[in-house]
Amino acid sequence: MWELALMVMLGIIAAVPLTYFVWMHTCRRKKTDADALIVLGYRCDGNQIHPLLKERLDTAILLYRQYAYRYLVLSGGAVKSNLTEAEIMRDYLLEQGVPEDRMLLESRSRNTVHNLVNCRLVLQEHGMSTFLLVSNSFHLRRMRYIMKTLGLTASLYAERNWSSIVQLQWRLTFQEIRAYRLTLPWLDKAMNMKSPQAMGGKKGAASREA
Repeated sequence: MWELALMVMLGIIAAVPLTYFVWMHTCRRKKTDADALIVLGYRCDGNQIHPLLKERLDTAILLYRQYAYRYLVLSGGAVKSNLTEAEIMRDYLLEQGVPEDRMLLESRSRNTVHNLVNCRLVLQEHGMSTFLLVSNSFHLRRMRYIMKTLGLTASLYAERNWSSIVQLQWRLTFQEIRAYRLTLPWLDKAMNMKSPQAMGGKKGAASREA
């Protein structure tokens, strides 16, 4: 009897992280046209594009060729690089044939809250109201939570590449639990700002959680 009870207990213990993992990677995503396609940055050690950021950019290229976005907004400051993530993304997209005049750079952000707050300002500055956000699969649920808290409405999209999820994203999927906690004070700060303003800083400041 105790062997059966042990097996049941082990099954429950194993099911909890598996259920969480599946839930994280089944967030609703949608390809759609919009005024802007926003690509969120990812840490670029030594100005080198991380495979997860390349995945975001390659996804953005496919969407750019499929829909009529006015601009691609590239969002990310300098965390572990001399260039900002936005500049590194721009250079990669230029190599892939995306015209520079179709790109807008947001270079202050240090985290996802910064990304969304600052991109909202960029959209307002250029008279845009609708946008599609591109990131990786592990990141979508927290992005949706931040957007809901900030009162933003947009579609989310990520390529659901299971090879990438298993090889590159599985650890980050569980690190999102900590990232949620780190997100809360930044959300409080964003919600308590008396007037719209950019968040983040100049090159080489703090760390990025995603």
